[in-house]
Amino acid sequence: MANWLVKSYWSAFVLWNLRHEAALPYWPLDKVLAIQSRRVRSIVRHAFRYVPFYRETMLGARLRPEDFRTAEDLRQLPLLTKDQLARTPERFQSSWYKGRTGLSLDSSGTSGLAVSVATNAQSLFLALAHGHRSRLAMAAFVGRRVGYREAEITRVSGLNGQIRRFFAAHSWNPRGVDLHRLTVNIDAPYKDNLAALNQFRPDVILGYGSFLGVYFRWLHEQKLPFHHPRLLYYGGDRMPDADRLFIEQELRIPVWSSYQASEALRLAWQCELRQGFHISLDQVAVRVLDREGEPVGPGGTGECIVSNLTNRAMVILNLRLGDIVTLAAGPCPCGRTLPCFERVEGRTDDLIVRPDGSATHALGFLYRLQRVPGVVQVQLTQHEVRRLLLRVVCSPRAVWTEVRSRLEAEMSSIFGQDAAVIVERVNRIPPEPSGKVRAVISHCRR
Repeated sequence: MANWLVKSYWSAFVLWNLRHEAALPYWPLDKVLAIQSRRVRSIVRHAFRYVPFYRETMLGARLRPEDFRTAEDLRQLPLLTKDQLARTPERFQSSWYKGRTGLSLDSSGTSGLAVSVATNAQSLFLALAHGHRSRLAMAAFVGRRVGYREAEITRVSGLNGQIRRFFAAHSWNPRGVDLHRLTVNIDAPYKDNLAALNQFRPDVILGYGSFLGVYFRWLHEQKLPFHHPRLLYYGGDRMPDADRLFIEQELRIPVWSSYQASEALRLAWQCELRQGFHISLDQVAVRVLDREGEPVGPGGTGECIVSNLTNRAMVILNLRLGDIVTLAAGPCPCGRTLPCFERVEGRTDDLIVRPDGSATHALGFLYRLQRVPGVVQVQLTQHEVRRLLLRVVCSPRAVWTEVRSRLEAEMSSIFGQDAAVIVERVNRIPPEPSGKVRAVISHCRR
């Protein structure tokens, strides 16, 4: 537990960085890009000095930190994959931050990869301050920026919970400013979730897009009375358009979203018009590449490449997120100058169908498989409700008999002793034609 001096320092740090949050998205773009360029230069200098991968890469290419002035110059560095981060995380970690205060963020695992991202305290508290932009947009629906009730349907050890516990341990958060929160286990039966939500009566319900769509359709079909929140907030994966329209038009609940990843916490968010996702260019550098690896222009669609400009504990530049995005053709009518993604496809993993006909999101149980020692990547295919195939990529030093035994035990615990489960070792899990790797594929109808 941090002492009062540490808590006071980080609380003051957040307040100082809050001072421009309301205005910055409306600043002239050149002014925002100047901040971005300053952070590009700073993080490249740090990476060259303290991060093995970047020092070796830059020396091999005869590059120096002085060769990087703006985000455009990051193109001189290679593209990264999540597989590289999962297999050799130490190559991207800063020796300067080893042993210092920070947090290791466990990736949600939507690509089946178990990625752990080391973060330093400053980057986390910067993300906390930057979250004010989202709060301002959400206030148009909720009616206030602080003190409202928020319920999250997720796994108990999810990313948001990890970060909130860190903030609580290292800073002060006045009761009148903090939200009243409830975490609902995504693995619990639908009716148990419904009872908890009806009792709590949240202003905002937060969860994975695909799960929320299925869940609210189930509520409607079952004709069960349920508390209507002021706003439904999805992230983690994309909500199908049909589900979003159903929730907004039939249930009269507005739907809002932001775009985040464990590798880049504050990437983009929707404003109150919800016509796109405003990109936080002061915190990240973004490129969108087509299938040939060429950049697309306004209105173009391609793969999102992101560089985190604030996290120095694990420097991540030019990461292929695996998400397909479409750049907006023009500025948003809201008046903010930050450019937008018109659309974020995100992940397209299926939900797993339960014996009772309900469904659960992959992120509710994938982490249990990914944390088995020796596991690098998994892909689960549900052929029938109780017939499943788990494909596994292991580290070279893993003892397969031990890994398989642990995975079979986890699968029995998750899906029941009567489930027919095959656990198969593979060298590689191939991507879909879109270039994405699906962690969960279900052939069962919901």
